[in-house]
Amino acid sequence: MENLSKEEYGQYAALCECGMRIVLARIENLRQEAEVFSVNRSPFASIQSRIKTYESATNKCLDRGSSCDMKAIRKLHDIAGIRIITLYKDDIYRIRDALVRQPSIEVLEERDYVANPKDNGYRSLHLIISVHVYFCESTKSVPVEVQIRTKAMDLWASVEHNIRYKNDTPSKEAPEMFARIARILEDFDEKAICLRDDTPCN
Repeated sequence: MENLSKEEYGQYAALCECGMRIVLARIENLRQEAEVFSVNRSPFASIQSRIKTYESATNKCLDRGSSCDMKAIRKLHDIAGIRIITLYKDDIYRIRDALVRQPSIEVLEERDYVANPKDNGYRSLHLIISVHVYFCESTKSVPVEVQIRTKAMDLWASVEHNIRYKNDTPSKEAPEMFARIARILEDFDEKAICLRDDTPCN
């Protein structure tokens, strides 16, 4: 099969963006509700979103060893991506639970790298959500990836990504250093909850 053209990808990305806007609206409603009814604070620190570029999507297909046709592109469930940043680790699960209770949202996959960090220290909660979108006179099921992480987790991921992808000659010590920093930040996230709740920290 021939590789997908930029025009064809743009049409599919437009569909994914429609799905992303539906999920963003649900998240914004949850944030509004939290700001009105939460006694102390909202669990939402910030909300970001993006659509994968044609180059990023096709490169990911190539990295997987597949062709870049529509069938392969549809297997990428992160064309539309939303990232929710929290202050505290337990807020991650509060937001997750509130989001998946929303009507017409189906969770296709959950990967909990908070409870089970990757070997390199990466921590985040990943959800693949499916929503129904009316597009081009038909209803289609669209996947949207939602990542939920603390500010500490996001800082680590941003710096690690920058060094891994932008530096052609990273230090040999970098993986161990990042794993060590991840452990420090994990301890920070745990102690932040203790400080917030005025409870003893281990």
